[in-house]
Amino acid sequence: MTLPANSQLIEADERLATVFSHFYCVQQPSQAISVSQQLLPNYEMLLVFNFGPAIPFALGDSVYEVQQIAVVGPLQKMLRYELPPNTDLIVVNFTLNGFYRLLGVPMHQFKTTEWENPDVLLNSNCFDELWQQVAPMTTLANRLQRISEYALTHLAPIDVVTDSLLESIPYFKQTAVDPVKAIAQQNQVSTRSIQNRFQTHLGYSAKELTRFLRFKKVLGFLSEQQPGPVDWLALVLDFGYHDHSHLIKDFHYFLGVTPRHFLSQLAQGGVCISKSGKFY
Repeated sequence: MTLPANSQLIEADERLATVFSHFYCVQQPSQAISVSQQLLPNYEMLLVFNFGPAIPFALGDSVYEVQQIAVVGPLQKMLRYELPPNTDLIVVNFTLNGFYRLLGVPMHQFKTTEWENPDVLLNSNCFDELWQQVAPMTTLANRLQRISEYALTHLAPIDVVTDSLLESIPYFKQTAVDPVKAIAQQNQVSTRSIQNRFQTHLGYSAKELTRFLRFKKVLGFLSEQQPGPVDWLALVLDFGYHDHSHLIKDFHYFLGVTPRHFLSQLAQGGVCISKSGKFY
């Protein structure tokens, strides 16, 4: 993953490893040149704290500005954003049902094509108050520590549902196994119950996760192949696609571009592939 200048990824506190994977932090000097970036889908929730000028973001044809705090996800589409001079940004990258455990809001209520203020969803000023506490801090370490402390204080404990979601991930790596049926059998509940768990705790279905994880492997493979040639027929067969058109359909669905257009974007730089999380 290539990061823009003046930015870094910082691992989450180990006590929060099942809640969020890392912080993405950017602090641009006043003389910096604006940088345009693209973040590939990662099916996870992003919580944004902005302490500098407004940050323009785009999802598909919709354009937004983040003034102070915003949440988006599960990130199922390509995200485009611009980092202007004086950018001062912290993005919390949640994993699995970490965001649900923090907010307690059913994840299927979120619209993946919109930015939302988390305090509006909660009918509360909790995140605005947190922003007010963090903004005056002069060191990044102190800011991240305060955000982590807030999460540890308000986080719901791991329960049976959380445990079952964490344990289910290996099933999604086995193409010959129906993950929903396997998880339902392991937990001695109905398949419908498992499907409802995914929608409530993650905001998408098990089928969608299976489709995305395969596509994420394709993106990782293409990134590693650069700048070498790609054997598209072998790729289709190796990753279990029906045919070339099936692969192209996934590129249009997740990225809005063709496979060859994506390779061109990779070659030009400015494309970020989210780091691998603890679970997938």
